[in-house]
Parts: sequence; structure tokens; C-alpha cells
Amino acid sequence: MKVVQVCPYPFPSMGGPARSYQHFYRILHSDAIGLVRPRHAAREKPVVPLRVTVRVIDPLGLGHYYYAPPARRRDAERLIASADCVFVHGFFLYPAIWTMRTCRRHGVPYVIVPHGIFDPWGMQKNHFLKMLWLQLYGREILLHAARVLYATEKERSKASWLTAQLPTRVIKWAVELVDTTASLARRVEIRQQLNLAATDRVLIFFGRLHSMKRPLETVRLLAGFGFEHLKLMVVGPDGNVTAAQLEAVADAAGWSGLRVVGPVWDDKKYDYICAADGYISLSHRENFNYTLGETMAAGLAPIISPGNDLGQEFESEGFAWQLQGDSPGELRMALQEFLQLPADTLRARGEAASRWAHANLNMARFDAEVHQLIGELPRPETERPS
Repeated sequence: MKVVQVCPYPFPSMGGPARSYQHFYRILHSDAIGLVRPRHAAREKPVVPLRVTVRVIDPLGLGHYYYAPPARRRDAERLIASADCVFVHGFFLYPAIWTMRTCRRHGVPYVIVPHGIFDPWGMQKNHFLKMLWLQLYGREILLHAARVLYATEKERSKASWLTAQLPTRVIKWAVELVDTTASLARRVEIRQQLNLAATDRVLIFFGRLHSMKRPLETVRLLAGFGFEHLKLMVVGPDGNVTAAQLEAVADAAGWSGLRVVGPVWDDKKYDYICAADGYISLSHRENFNYTLGETMAAGLAPIISPGNDLGQEFESEGFAWQLQGDSPGELRMALQEFLQLPADTLRARGEAASRWAHANLNMARFDAEVHQLIGELPRPETERPS
């Protein structure tokens, strides 16, 4: 079975989608086509080996609205022509148009992986352009797709306005399940480095500093509550929000509870995860949220907004604080309980989160479900040329 992935922007700064490129590559040994803009290729290395690199043209410098002339697509088209199925990541982009046309020309079924782009919150940005694109290209792309693949049931539900009548599938992504013994042994050391007392309760915000994830609001709210022993550790690279902005918000509020660590890569991140007591995400939109899964697997109970779609999957388990909205009062109550729980009770909630993550987010389960999906794909609409 030959599988091809079409990967717009196949670089680490893509965040969650880039992680999924890696996991699909790992389980399927898929050939990857990367559609890249030269300025990005010059500063980052791809997250997966690219069998074909298509250098696109972005004449207006708009970032998302680019194309590639036929000569640059030739090798990529040959690769798709030889495939048994294609996974195309993202939507509202040229790669989706090109993939549909190429797959239909060669009789190859394709699966769309939208990565949360159909969430009504995300649709607010550039709404007019997205709706125009849907009319010009998008509905045809969806109509001919063999499947639309979602990472959670809530992601699929949020997209029902567009894909309710289409063949869809939900497969929860997988997270790395690592042995955190060494990181747990460094817990005291890391907390001392960050000037955290043994009596402090530490929440970790883990991920790229982007306005969608609401890091500024998180710092502002926690600083405003003024809980004496509540601390916030922020781990992740700058995005359209910077570490300096977070520190300025904390300083303006006179709050000494913020600890900005910056970007941490690979397994070293578990040193900081294991130095925390809980995880927090007040994000507007997370169709899966790898950092939520990873911190749960490492034994942290989460405090999460309704924008975290994965939360619906474990809603009945009782180990998480699942907020119903953006009310500061509701968050305050969750934080009070987080601070007042006995240490062994909080630890037990984290252990329950870890058991759920190990049972439901492991790579073997992801591998089996993706292969089952591929086996279920319908025959292509047209036969390949002989």
C-alpha cells in the first residue's frame, strides 16, 4: 500500500499539523510532498523527509494564496499517480485544489485532514475570502473526497455546518508516551531554578505563544485573582504574542507568579511538565491539542476551556476541570479547588488523566485505526490510465 501525504508548510513552526505529519509518516512510511515558500525553507528543516519539494510562488506576499506552475509540480504529480491513496493536510489552500485535480485525473482516492479549520471560531478570520473560496473550489474538493478525517468528535460536530452530509471519520491523534522517571527526579531541581517553593501550586502553559491560545488573557486573569501560592510556568516559543508582553502584563499587575521559560524542545520539555502540578489551556480553538495529551500522559490534571475539543472525549472521567465558557468566576472557582485539593488527591487526578491518555492516545491504536480507514476507502471514481 503506497500512501502519499501532501504537506503544506512542513516545518516545526506549523505546530500541531506538523506533528501529525510525523505520526502519519511513522505509521504509514508515507511519501511526503512538501509545498514550501523559499523563505521558509531557508530558515527551517522539514519535520519529515520530503520525497518531492514543490517551491510555490506567492506573488502578492499574502502567505496562504500561492500556486505552483506545472513544471514545478511534475515530480509531485508522478508520485500521486503511483499512490494507492493520498492524505492532504489543511484546506483553503492551493495544495487542496491541486490534490483534488491530480487525484481525480489519476483515479486515486484522497482524504482531507482539515486540522480544525472548519471550526466556526476559526472561520471568523478572513470569513468573506473563505466563503468565496468554498464556492469557487472548496465544495467541489469536499464532494470528491473519499473521507474528511477529524481528530475528535467535537471537531467533527463543529464542522457539521459544512460536512454533515459527507463521508467523515474521527481518529484521535496519538501522543508520545515517554518514561518520565528521570524528569520526575529533576522536579525539585527545576522548581528551585525557577524559584518555586514546595508549597506553590504550579500550572504549566505549554505551547507556542499565539493569540488563539490566549496566553495574555491567561496571565492577566491569574494575576488578577492574586492567589498567593498559584504560579504559572509558560513554556514555548514566541508567536504573535511574545514572552516580553506576558512579563509586562504580570509586572503591571504587580504579580510575581509568572515564570517564562521560553522554547524547550524534545524530551527536555518533560522536565518542566513534571515540575508542574497541573496544566492550563484557555485556548479559543484546539481541534486536538498535543500538549494537553502529553501533559495528561505525564500525570497532570488539566484546566481547559471549551475550545479544547479533546476534552469532550474524557468529559465523564472526572479528572479535569472543564470550563463551560469564558467566565472569570468559573475559572476562579476551578483554581480555588486546584489550590485547595490535598496533594494526594491532586496526584490521583493526574494519575487518572495519565491512564486515560495511555489507553486512548497511544500510537498502536492510532496506527490500527488509520490502517482500518485506508482499507475502507471506496474505489476511485475513474480508473488509472493503463
